[in-house]
Amino acid sequence: MQEDHLKALLACHLFDGMQRSKVENLFSGEQCHLFRYNRGALIAFRGDVYTNLWILVEGRIAAEFQDFSGKVLKVETLKTSEAVASSILFAPENNLPVNLSAETDVVICSIPRPQVIRLLQQEERFLTNFLRDSGLRLTILAEKLRLVQFATITEKIAGYLLEQADTQGTDSPLLPLTKEALAEIFGVTRPSLSREFSQFCTRGILSQTGRQIHILKREKLEAVLEKN
Repeated sequence: MQEDHLKALLACHLFDGMQRSKVENLFSGEQCHLFRYNRGALIAFRGDVYTNLWILVEGRIAAEFQDFSGKVLKVETLKTSEAVASSILFAPENNLPVNLSAETDVVICSIPRPQVIRLLQQEERFLTNFLRDSGLRLTILAEKLRLVQFATITEKIAGYLLEQADTQGTDSPLLPLTKEALAEIFGVTRPSLSREFSQFCTRGILSQTGRQIHILKREKLEAVLEKN
């Protein structure tokens, strides 16, 4: 395995807190394999059985859903050092719910499920990281489903911020996700999301410092949703 691919694995949050030597030993044998795909290639189809844990060590993958009319909806973009569908690996029906395609040239590290089970049994840190990753993915999916009721990005931001304020019990909530992750949830680009936040700040509805959001005019956010 190339050094840059090993570094990408070490950067994967599934291996947070683990010693480099243990990760190196994991990939020193013949259990794990690297698979390469050219840009534009279809990597897997919706419904394919997912028996190995995939970790992206180079490139970007688009996870998309296509309905019977041919309309394509991008669910998320997976980037270097991210795990693919970790929560599906041990599901009763472990079939991929989306199509996966290569947005760039891609290299995937494939770890067989028995090897993953051994890691979960032997490495408490890996177990904790794996459970956290699965939980985060379910949280993001639930938030996406909740935000379907809102038509525009303005409504989605307003609904999300009010939900966070109520959950955290303060009008100065700390965003639990990065703007990049929020853009994925809202189904918009990162620049579009930043522009909307800037407009809220310009109008005096919000102020922000990093991930800390201060809701200055809650009634204005609520009014956005009342128009929905």
